[in-house]
Amino acid sequence: MGFALSNPEWVEARSYQQDAIRSWVESGAQGVLQMATGTGKTVTALMAASTITAQLDGKLGLIIAVPYQHLVDQWREDVQDFGVSPVRAYESRATWQDQFEGQVAEFNRGFRDGFVVITTHETFTSDAFQRVLTRVNRQELMLIGDEVHHLGAAHRRERLPESIPMRLGLSATPQRFYDDEGSEALFEYFGDVVFEYSLQEAIRNGNLCEYYYIPHVVELTPEEEDEYLGLSRKIARLVQRYGGDLGDAENNEQTDLKFALFERARLIGSAENKLDRLMQLIGEQGPVEHTLVYCGDGTVEGSVGDRTERHVDAALSTLRKLGIRAKRFTADEDRGEREELLAAFDAGDVEALVAIRCLDEGVDVPATRTAYVLASSSNPRQFVQRRGRILRTHPGKQHAVIHDFIVAPPSEIRDATAGDERFKTERNLVRQELERVNLFGEAARNHPDADVQGISTDAGAIGELKRAFNLRQL
Repeated sequence: MGFALSNPEWVEARSYQQDAIRSWVESGAQGVLQMATGTGKTVTALMAASTITAQLDGKLGLIIAVPYQHLVDQWREDVQDFGVSPVRAYESRATWQDQFEGQVAEFNRGFRDGFVVITTHETFTSDAFQRVLTRVNRQELMLIGDEVHHLGAAHRRERLPESIPMRLGLSATPQRFYDDEGSEALFEYFGDVVFEYSLQEAIRNGNLCEYYYIPHVVELTPEEEDEYLGLSRKIARLVQRYGGDLGDAENNEQTDLKFALFERARLIGSAENKLDRLMQLIGEQGPVEHTLVYCGDGTVEGSVGDRTERHVDAALSTLRKLGIRAKRFTADEDRGEREELLAAFDAGDVEALVAIRCLDEGVDVPATRTAYVLASSSNPRQFVQRRGRILRTHPGKQHAVIHDFIVAPPSEIRDATAGDERFKTERNLVRQELERVNLFGEAARNHPDADVQGISTDAGAIGELKRAFNLRQL
């Protein structure tokens, strides 16, 4: 049975994509492509698979493992452009197992030249999927690991099959945060980074648009400050209990520590004063269109009594009070609703999308011109991916503007001495926030404290934080 995995006529490989494919092939068809979000990792990987297929006389069994179900559907569309109808393997095995087994059997007997299966990381490492995979008795077998850093988790890396000889990992940030063991295992399996295409290169070459980065300092309320300090003391005690290293502790199954870290991150992400600042900035923005708002997943005080509401819903309400056509984009919306929202956003019928985390990996929103980042995790991967999504090119889009909300302790209590426990805890909070400022600002067109095109910013506030907390080196 014929297998027609080949580059579509309309695809013309850019020079950096050709370099990436060449480096991977010359590395024995193993390795990781570290390419900035938005630079075409999917198409590059499929062109690499097409190249290998041609070298193997048109024969290839291709497994594509992605982190989320919606990415299975996105990859399916791209694979179909390359001339193959893939098997989609996720959720109930009743929907995919017979088809997968049948194609493997035909491939083994030579009745079929190849197959493509797209699956989630969860299904890929399941017993049911692994059993079918072990039945493949041919060497023309390739694995593409999309957002490959996820496959370095302990419960997943143990299930990476040695029987697959050709391996291609994709990620803008392949190193696992606070997990040297997982990173080492990942590179041991997939191979080293064989090609890198940085954000700066992509912007310089016009593959991503330029951007302005505007940080805004937002203070915790006194009540939030007290809660933050209490959680920090609890975390410090738990870290000592589990060996004294935060990185090791975070990557172990210490539920109480993970919960405390999550609660502290949620507190920072949903700080009350962020919504007031958002309303001010939106009011100054002028016409609002193609705007993203990233929220925390915590709650804030509502406007009636002691009622609380989700941060994302409070932000949505804030935008609607200003007359903005805004919609929520979260895990609560199904696939069909998300597709409708993205289409309406692209057309301008929806002026703003308010999201939590589901726009972090794999969802394309190239029309975005302005983004308000109300909440970020301490993991650099999240804001690297967010930035890449915001910087995708789009007709009529000259540049993007990223507003980042930097959390700081209340200014009236910043006079503590450097030896004070409270000051040390606050300093650590500020340090983590400023590290994000450095990363976001490194490729921006403006200095972080600049006054850009009339956009309101906290001029000098970042420098003031550095002085107040003795962090001038950042």
